[in-house]
This record gives sequence, C-alpha cells and structure tokens, in this order.
Amino acid sequence: MSFFRTFKFRLIALGVVLIVIGVLVRQLVILPTVRDRVHEVVADAQLSIVNHVARDLAHALQARRTLIGELADTLPAALLSQPLQLGAWLDERERLNPLFDRGLRVLGPDGARVAGSSRAAWGEGSAAPQADWLQAALGTQGAVISRPQRAEGDGAPVVVMAAAVRDGGGRALAVVAGELRLDEGGFLEDLRQTQLGESGGFVVISPADKLFVASNDAAMVLRPTPGPGVDPMLDRALTGYRGTGLTVDAQGEDELAAIAAVPDIGWIVVARRPTAEVSQPVAELRRLLWRNSFATMAVLSLILLGVLSHMLRPLTNASRAIREMADGKQELAPVAVTRQDEFGDLLFGFNNLVTRLHDKEQALLQTLKQLDALAGTDALTGAWNRRQFYQVVALEVERAHRYRHPLALILLDVDLFKGINDRYGHMKGDEVLQAVATSLRSTLRKADSLTRWGGEEFVVLLPETDLASATVFAERARVCIAAHAIDGVGAVTASFGVAELGEAESRNDWIARADAALYRAKQGGRNRVEADDAVVGHRGTQEGFIRLVWHASFESGDATLDAEHRALFDEINVLWTLIAAQHPAAEIRATVEVLYGKMVRHFRDEEALLQRISYPELAAHIRMHEALTVRADALIEELRCGKVDFGTLFAFLAHDMVAKHIVGQDRAYFAYLDTAASRPDHADALPAAARDAAAPTPLSDDRA
Repeated sequence: MSFFRTFKFRLIALGVVLIVIGVLVRQLVILPTVRDRVHEVVADAQLSIVNHVARDLAHALQARRTLIGELADTLPAALLSQPLQLGAWLDERERLNPLFDRGLRVLGPDGARVAGSSRAAWGEGSAAPQADWLQAALGTQGAVISRPQRAEGDGAPVVVMAAAVRDGGGRALAVVAGELRLDEGGFLEDLRQTQLGESGGFVVISPADKLFVASNDAAMVLRPTPGPGVDPMLDRALTGYRGTGLTVDAQGEDELAAIAAVPDIGWIVVARRPTAEVSQPVAELRRLLWRNSFATMAVLSLILLGVLSHMLRPLTNASRAIREMADGKQELAPVAVTRQDEFGDLLFGFNNLVTRLHDKEQALLQTLKQLDALAGTDALTGAWNRRQFYQVVALEVERAHRYRHPLALILLDVDLFKGINDRYGHMKGDEVLQAVATSLRSTLRKADSLTRWGGEEFVVLLPETDLASATVFAERARVCIAAHAIDGVGAVTASFGVAELGEAESRNDWIARADAALYRAKQGGRNRVEADDAVVGHRGTQEGFIRLVWHASFESGDATLDAEHRALFDEINVLWTLIAAQHPAAEIRATVEVLYGKMVRHFRDEEALLQRISYPELAAHIRMHEALTVRADALIEELRCGKVDFGTLFAFLAHDMVAKHIVGQDRAYFAYLDTAASRPDHADALPAAARDAAAPTPLSDDRA
C-alpha cells in the first residue's frame, strides 16, 4: 500500500494542517490585531508627546510675546529720538532675556528703522509699511505675531513678533519687533532635531497660512501644505481634527501621525512616524512565527512518523493479516490483541465476527450436508432415492463402457409386503423396510450402493462385479434377510433379480432386464434369486477370474519403485488366488504377513526417494502411508480375532492401497522424478481411470 494512502500519513497530514491553520490564524488574524494594538499604543504615546511639545511651543511663543509687550510698554519715549541710546537699551534688554535669535529693533509707524540691537540681522533697511505684522501691531493693544515668511534681507524663514509703543493718549509712537528664525539655529532647533524612533519626527503647521512652519526636513519649512485630497489626514487636521491617524509623507509612504494644537496661535504640531517602523516588531514576530512553524512542522512530522509507526504497528500487522485472509493467503482466524485500547476493541470486534462467521459457516455446511443428504436419501430407510441413484449410475455406466469393467445390478422386492401392511399396519411395515435395508447394508462393500426404488423395492448397484459374483451376493443377501426375525412380524423374505450391464446396453434396458428377472423370481415361488444372462457383459482376459493387471501407465520411471509396485500387484493376486481357492486359513495368513512386510518396506523406500527429489508434498504423502499402515494393522488384528474375513482384507489391499494409492495418489510425484521426461505419455491413464482399470472385485471367502 502506498504511504500516502495510510492512516499514518493522514495523521501526519492532519498535524501539519493544524499547524498551518494555527500559523494562518496567527498571521492573518492575531498579528494584524497585534499590529493594530501596537499602532494604538504608539499613537497614544505620540499623542501624549505631541501635546507636551505643543504646550512647550505655546509657552515659548507666549514668553516672547510677553517680552515684546513689556519692551513696548517700558521703552522710554525720549529714546525714540536718540537711536544710539535706544540701541544700547535694546542690547541691554536682549542680554538680560535673549529670546529672539535674530535680535530686536524699533521701527517708526511708517516702517522706517529707528534703532536695532547688535544681534539684529535685519539689515539697515526699513520694513514695508504694509507688512501684516506692522499694521497688526499698530492697530492692536499688545503683542502680535506675523505669519511665517522669508526675511527681507537674507531670505531666512522667520516669524516676527511686534508690539506698539504708545504715548499716554494711546497714540502709536513706534513698534518694537523681535524676529525668530524657523530653520536651523532658530528657536525651533530642538524640535527640528528631535526624532521619534529611527526616522520619525515633528512638523509644525500653520493652518491659517497653509504653510509648514517647522520640520525635521529643512526643505519643507515654509512650503505650502498639499492640496485637498492628497493627504486626507492633513485635510482633517486643517479643518480642526486633533488626535491620531494615518498620513502620507512626501515620498508617499504611510505614517502614523498624532496632531495637537498650539494654544493661542492657531498652529498645530504633528508627531509622525512611519508605520513600517512602528510595525517592525510585528514584522519580526511574523518572520519568527514562519521560521518556528516550518521547524515545528518538520520536527512534528518526524516525531509523528516514529511514534505513530510504533503505536500503529499492531494495527498495521492486523490489517496485513486481515488482507491476507481476504486474499485467501491465510485461513480466516482471530487476530492477536496486544493492547486494550480503541485498536484492541476493533480487533476484539473482528475476532468476534470471525468466530460468528466460523459458527455460521459450520452451521451452513451442516445444513447443506443435511439438505444434500435429504435430497439424495430416502427418509425412512436411509438408502438413496431415485434421484441420487440416477446421478451415480450414469457415471458408473459411462465408466463401465469406457474401461470395459463389469457392472451389476440387483433389483429386489419384499415378498407379500401388502399383506404385512394390511395385517400389522403401516407403522410395522415401515419397520420391516428399515430392517431389510439394514440387512442389505450389512452385506455391502464400500463401493456398493443401496437405493429404495419405490414402495417395498430396493436396488443394489455393484461396481466391478460380474453377473456370477452379483448372483452370489444376491443369494447371500437373501439368506441374511430371511434369517432376520422382526418383532411382531417374524421372518420376512425377498425376491431378487440380477442383471449385468451389457457392452452397448442403455441404463433403462439394463434395469428392465433386472426387473424381468425379479418378476421371474416372484413367479417362481418368491424368496429366490433369478439372474438374467441374456446379454453378455464385459469380460477380462481370464473369464471368471479376478486379477490385478499391471499397465505401462502405472510406471513412475524409477526402476526400484516400479519393481516394488509390480511385486505388490503379484502378491495381492497370489493372495486372492489362495482366498478364491479356499486354501487353509494358516497359509492365507502367512501370505498376508509377507505382503504386509513388503508394503511397509515399499513405503519406506518411496519416502526416501521423495525426500531425495525434494518432493514438496512429502509430509502429506507420509501421512497417507501412515493411515494405510494403521488400517492394515487393524484389519490384520481383526482377522486374527475373526471379526472380518479375508475378502475384506483383500478389498482394502486392492482398492485402498493399489487403486487409490499406488495407481492414483502416487502419480502426483511422477513429474518430480529426474526420468519423468522419458516416461511415455498416456493421456487416458489418469488416476481415476487407472484406479478403475486396476480395481478388482474383491469377495470375501464366505461370499465365494
């Protein structure tokens, strides 16, 4: 069986599938959830940071606005006409509180320069009268802050804070202004240099002006914000959203942003960090899970392969045994159970099923045997019925015609049976029929058969028997029936008709001649035997004398075995001659002893030869020899005790040993002999045919 179709492979595949499902769940469900949670945590942290930065920025701007306002309120009006003294005054204030990195200056209401501190990098020119911050300072009480812009002199990104100097009547006499640089070196330098993570940072935006005020990237300072739709998160921020979300940087990469407002000025501070950087731990975890999962699958597969091979070995062995039973390579039998688990329960169930099948098979065989017996047996007498007789007699007739063997038939009828029924009743009539059948069976040979022909008629079929021998048998059966007294009835008699099958005669004509002979026996006074000799039967080479004839087809090709076989044929023929001639019993017994010794020696010689040629069925052949020897010992012992006659012993030797064994079963090993190729091929010398050709008509001495 292919490994990929085994239960072991399915379990390993199941383990791998479960691991893959677990990995996919972690990769597609858990890790995205973890990533989102990480984003939330980082976003909350960024929001906290950006709020703090926005408050610091608002505080810094407020401090500068306050300083500008105080300077405008405390500037002596008399110094407006004394530029040098006013410049010194500004230097002193700047030295005490250096909050403006590009210095301080004082302008007239028309924007003309009045004086400036030594740090002022404004140049010597005046401010444009229409400057937004100038007009806002002149028209507003307190300090104002300009929109982010480029300085007029060097073009640096700056923002200007200004406040008006007023007289007691509130008229603006001048404007005090301080300038802050927005890129490097400015007041936002710390914010510009601060990073979030590896590449994140801060951006300050003026929504009102739609400009980037400050950024970690100096190139973005004073650049206008993208138009609507480019960055939805920025669009929301410009319209008032404050919180966290995803935005897009200048390179088009996603960033995690947190937005906070700078109080009192309208600016917003954005803390940004690339989402890829935020998700880096999750990405590392994903790669670790993939590597771990592949390693786990490999290790688990190896472990399962080893462990399952051990755990499933009883099941594997059991399935192999069951498959061999199903293929007919083994007998159906229970399988050994080695473990008390689910597999053990399965095998217990199989063993119970085997036991039940065996019981049912035996019951079925017994039933079939009984049905077969009922189909071919007469229920009252136990003899065959006509159906069984016709099946057997067809074969016997065909064999007799083919091999020219004698075949005889006896048809008998119980005399005056109707009177027995009328006088004693049908129950007693049945007892009479049973007694007659018993008497007949006591005189039959193994090859003979008894059939209830109908009513009180019986048929006896005698294979290998000529008319004379059949007549002797009929006479003996007649005497046996007449000598048997039946309770309540006494002795009964029977009339017999005997016929031998003619050379070209049909079955029906043969039976009709036996019936005609029976009719003559009835007409002749009953209780007698009549033989029909109108048709000549098959005759052997010696009329009236039974003899075992050796045939070339019986030869094995081994000279020693063939000589011993022929010697046994000759000894059996000698024995039959002594029996038929009614020689003294002592002489016959001596001949039997000699024959028995030759038989045993032959068996040993044959077994030695079969062992030399490595005959595969040697053990079975030895068991046949042992069975024949045991049967011969028993018959010889019974012969000594007078329980059997010489004819029974002769029948055993001629039929069982010669016809069945030497002529039939010994032929199985002929093909294994080295000289088998040189042995003539006799197509018609099959074991059955040879048995029939060699089988004699054994008669006991008292039959003869």
